[in-house]
Amino acid sequence: MFGRWWFLDLLRGGGDEHRPAKRGLTKEQQELVLGEWAVLRERLYGFAAARVADAGEVLAGAELRLTGDSAQRDYGWALEAYDAAGKLLDEAADLPDLAAAAVLAERAVERFAAADARSRGRRAPKGVTRCFYNPLHGASAPPGGASRRSPRRTGPREAAASRRPACEDCRRAILAGQSPDVLPALVPVKTSRRHTAQVLVPYYAVPQQWSIWSATGCGAYGDESPGLVMRGDHRRRVAPVAVKR
Repeated sequence: MFGRWWFLDLLRGGGDEHRPAKRGLTKEQQELVLGEWAVLRERLYGFAAARVADAGEVLAGAELRLTGDSAQRDYGWALEAYDAAGKLLDEAADLPDLAAAAVLAERAVERFAAADARSRGRRAPKGVTRCFYNPLHGASAPPGGASRRSPRRTGPREAAASRRPACEDCRRAILAGQSPDVLPALVPVKTSRRHTAQVLVPYYAVPQQWSIWSATGCGAYGDESPGLVMRGDHRRRVAPVAVKR
């Protein structure tokens, strides 16, 4: 759905040859972008709310006898991730915030399972490696290719498909020379000195100084996201960015 960022092409002057590039998005085009964003936000809120509720049920019914530092750390992280997911659900300003709420809720359940396993003297289950392009797609697919004994030479598409974790559908799209179905973020873009347009861009295209989700895959990678959310770093606001023509 979001493989073609036509609104950015228009801002750069491409697309409609009869519309002056300096005007940026027309009123109708801006309404279309905001309408699409609103629909996505409603759907994603419901999805994230369900994931947070599920995690709450799991943690509320927990009866653990924590033994060992590793189990205690896993359990502590799970509780903080759950709290952060609830906070994001209440304070979400954009789609990546809601996506992060769902991801952190799911990861809280994963780490709870790890704590439970360690307390029982078992090996902790491995967490899911999520799709970078849209962490809501779920687990990434292993790169395809020849056997280890006789690796084949890869072209630019194969290299691009293996550069970041990708689900099967996103990987297939990249191999076909298409854009993956990425999670979008709504950002302000300066179209002139006086005018600013709201456009959808891939969430990871937002500069990291304005978004804690760009580098963490909406909380899918690393363990720092819950702490950042509880500290309020998710409330950073994107400054309007000028589009080069």
